[in-house]
Amino acid sequence: MSNLLFSKGGISDSGGMRGGQISHALTGQYESLILNNQSIHSKNKVIILVKDLYDRIDILDYVKSNGNKLVFDVIDLLDAEKYGSGENNEIPNFLPDLPLDYFDGYIVNSDLMKEWFVENVDTDKSKPIFVIPHHWDMRFRWFPKGYYTQQPYFYYLGYVGHKEKNSLYLNDLLEKELIHEIRQGGPPGVCKYFLDKPVNGCQLSIRKKNSWEYCFKPATKLALSSAMESVLITTNDWSVQHLLPNEYPYLLESSKYDDVVDMIKKVKDTFGGDEWVLAKDMLKEIKEVTSLDNLINIYKEIDKHFSGE
Repeated sequence: MSNLLFSKGGISDSGGMRGGQISHALTGQYESLILNNQSIHSKNKVIILVKDLYDRIDILDYVKSNGNKLVFDVIDLLDAEKYGSGENNEIPNFLPDLPLDYFDGYIVNSDLMKEWFVENVDTDKSKPIFVIPHHWDMRFRWFPKGYYTQQPYFYYLGYVGHKEKNSLYLNDLLEKELIHEIRQGGPPGVCKYFLDKPVNGCQLSIRKKNSWEYCFKPATKLALSSAMESVLITTNDWSVQHLLPNEYPYLLESSKYDDVVDMIKKVKDTFGGDEWVLAKDMLKEIKEVTSLDNLINIYKEIDKHFSGE
């Protein structure tokens, strides 16, 4: 029996990925471990706050008074006002002011983020910080294969995010036919997330070096590409460094446009060759590492650490 509770649930978005899907993996139900009007009265539980409720001191006071432990899952939390007014370079700190005394531990995306967090946010080294990469959505297991004339098939699937820092150059690359498709979310009939796994696909994840996105966003595209059995052109973000060897052949040294175009050409030139095969093999390992079947063990460790069971 799990002693964990999560502040968010569902299947999709951050609540579903870091709450509902974890609940399902532990209990077989999406909502059984989600904080609600009944479970909020629980005692001696381990409550994982999925980058929320940090500003609800009334709730924090109440759950702490019942002997619960609070673990804050930072993910990619930011204060929108700080982000909008700050310089997004040289490892900026756009976190909101957090009530650190309420938290008994943290979850972050990478070892580098863990080091930064201890130096810049909560210097209390007695609090454990668990590194949990973003797992790939288990629904990708059910995707059919997609066969396309263009080989390799260059595409982007996912949330684009802030302009000029995350998912760079997509529209320009599409207009110049350097990539073939951008798959984004939306309402039924518009959403293109859940189509297929392009055979011999190649995705892109381009972030400006030392921007907030580069340092603190999880390696979602890397996990996603592995699940889609695609290779990935990617900048060497903190979360990517945590997972991907430096020998990976399609790792960008910079986010400059010309370098991205050159890497697309390299993927075409090496398609089916040794470097392509090496990339596929490395991504196959990443698929295992970032599967929920594997990462669920860290959540069990969190439970054991605080519950002693």
